[in-house]
Amino acid sequence: MILRNETQRRIWRLAWPAIIANISQTMLNLVDTLMVGHVSALAIAAVGLGGQVSWFMFPIMMSVSVGTLALVARAVGAKEFKRAELVLEQSLYIAFLLGIPVLLFGWFFGDDVLRIMGAKGELLSLAYAYLKVVFLFYPVRFVVFTINSALRGAGDTKTPMKVGILMNVLNALFDYLLIYGKLGFPRLGAVGAAWASGIGISSALVVLLVLLFSNRLILKFEPSWRFKWDIVERIVRIGTPTLVERSLFSFYNFLYMSIVTRFGDVALAAHQIGLRIESIAYMPAFGFNVATSALVGQNLGAGKPEEAERTVYEAMKMAGLFMGVMGAVLILFPRYLVMPFLNPNDPNYGEVLHLASIYLIIVGVSEVPLGWVFVLSGALRGAGDTKSPMYVTAISKLLFRIIPAYLLGFGFSIPSFHLLGFAFPGFTFEGLGVIAAWIAMSLETFTSAGMYWWIFKKGKWKHVKV
Repeated sequence: MILRNETQRRIWRLAWPAIIANISQTMLNLVDTLMVGHVSALAIAAVGLGGQVSWFMFPIMMSVSVGTLALVARAVGAKEFKRAELVLEQSLYIAFLLGIPVLLFGWFFGDDVLRIMGAKGELLSLAYAYLKVVFLFYPVRFVVFTINSALRGAGDTKTPMKVGILMNVLNALFDYLLIYGKLGFPRLGAVGAAWASGIGISSALVVLLVLLFSNRLILKFEPSWRFKWDIVERIVRIGTPTLVERSLFSFYNFLYMSIVTRFGDVALAAHQIGLRIESIAYMPAFGFNVATSALVGQNLGAGKPEEAERTVYEAMKMAGLFMGVMGAVLILFPRYLVMPFLNPNDPNYGEVLHLASIYLIIVGVSEVPLGWVFVLSGALRGAGDTKSPMYVTAISKLLFRIIPAYLLGFGFSIPSFHLLGFAFPGFTFEGLGVIAAWIAMSLETFTSAGMYWWIFKKGKWKHVKV
């Protein structure tokens, strides 16, 4: 890629490590799935179900990390590194303390949540055993996530990348040892995957703390072991809208998946395959999200709102280029992308291949605006404006994804009626099935991008006080 100016070079320096880190995590998830899948279908079902419960805790983790990144970026931009380090310290206390009730929730109520989701019998027992180990490490996971966010806000995306790769390698290694019981380790099956994840994240914490205490990073950790309530209040104030937004996001996704599931197993299989392929396609957008958040916060901290705005424009160009290429690949070669995920001997092979290919074509059209959503939402969060993404998620996903997916997917009828002396005929729409849900998802991407652009152009984010 040809980088035409210094702003683009700064964006790329922060973006590419975040992209690599995300690829590393995705590869680990694939390895995890493959290893557990070789144990039994029950094991992979238990891990999948436990993972869904665990995902519900992500909004809590995000609420601390977003506030941390915004405040650290502002402080570093203003060259106030002591204040940035103080924000890091307070964030770590909050993250760890929030992780404790999450741990207790998983241990004492995880089985109830699994029952609500429909688990019973052997699946319930195995999923709960897996879930308890995963939740055991949540305080550690929250702290690692927060440290990485602080470092990214300070402009260091390479350290989280390197530590993330180390964590994932250790995770994959202990997956092999503990899932299958190799080299004298116990054979734990699905639960072994949870322990491997815990070992990986704990190792990441040890490495990050050693680096922070040894002054090898852009930020240092010199704890006072006291709460600074003014900073805590600012972190919570910035992070609370993110907690609401991510919770709404999870809830809307739950509703959306419930709609897709009602179209049948073949439609659901096609959706899951398409979603997995698309998740690889939007990895570049994640990197630009991280880079934009950090640079916007730093420029605002340095009193350079015009440079912050210029950064967003350049990031949109770069993300648009990357995502345009990804979208073109999805549109032009959908069948070739889907085939590796299917068994040719499966009786539903042809139908799933056809539907999953349609999915990729539909979402391929919206990859460019998806990249802009990542950039613009990252810019607003980096500026400390976390309320606007909350409003966009609340409105756009409900009005332009959930409702259209349901109405256009299952169909609807309007009875005939009389008004002011005029007779209006009735109307019946039969419904397009799962394809309507995918069209609605793509439509919502465009509307979200438009809403974010409108908020960005209004410019109020330049004056947010953090």
